[in-house]
Amino acid sequence: MEAMKAYGAGLAGGQFDAQAFIRKPTVIFRIFAFVIGLLLWLWVSGGVWHRRVTGQLVCLYNYSLSTCSFGSAVGFFSVAAAAALLILDARFHTISAIQTRRRAVLVDLAVSGFMTFLFLITFFTLWSKYSSFELNEEYSGKSAKLSIFFAFVSLLSWGGASFFAWRRYQEGAGMSMPATFSANPDASLIEGGEYGYEALAGDSYQNAPFAVSNQGATENKEMPDPSSFYQGY
Repeated sequence: MEAMKAYGAGLAGGQFDAQAFIRKPTVIFRIFAFVIGLLLWLWVSGGVWHRRVTGQLVCLYNYSLSTCSFGSAVGFFSVAAAAALLILDARFHTISAIQTRRRAVLVDLAVSGFMTFLFLITFFTLWSKYSSFELNEEYSGKSAKLSIFFAFVSLLSWGGASFFAWRRYQEGAGMSMPATFSANPDASLIEGGEYGYEALAGDSYQNAPFAVSNQGATENKEMPDPSSFYQGY
C-alpha cells in the first residue's frame, strides 16, 4: 500500500483535472515564474540600454555589457524552465512507474533549486551594478529598476517552487521506504527453551473460534483511497 502511494503513483492513469492542476502550489509559482521571467527578458533586452548624445549605446548596469546579456539570458532560461516544468506537471498523472515518477520529482527539484540560485545571483548583480552606475547626462532608469524588481520576484517564485518540490520529494521518499521489521521474525526469538519453557510444537496451535469471523471482517474491509494520502504538490 505504501509503495502504491509513493509520489502519488496510486493516482496514475486518472483523467486530467484542469481546476485541480491550476490550484497546485507548484503550478501557481511556476506560472508566476514564467510571466515574470518573460517580463525580465523583454525589459533587459530592450529597456536597460541608453544611447548617449555621442551615439554610444551603454548598459545601465555600470556599463557592463555582460551584465545586460546575463540578465536577458536568465529571463529566457526562466521562461523555458517554467514552461518545461509546467508540461511535466501536466503529464505527471500519466506516469505509473514509481521510479519514473521519482526521477521526474528529482528533475523538478534540481531545476527549481538551480533557478533559485541563479536568480539570487542575478538580483544582487543587477542591484549592485545599477547602484554604482553614474552618468553625467539625463537618462531613464525605470526599466533597469523594474528589471531588478522582476529578478527579486522571480527569486521568490522559484524559491517557493523549490520548497514545494522538496516537500513532494520528501513525501514520496517517506512512502516508498521499505518496512523496518521483517514479516517472518527469526525463529530463535520465539523459542522458549532457553528461558525454562518448553518450545511449542508446530502443529499444536489452533485458531481461536473467533478467528474466522475476524478474517471475514478483514477481507470485507475496503482499501483506503490513495488520493487521501497524497498532498498534490
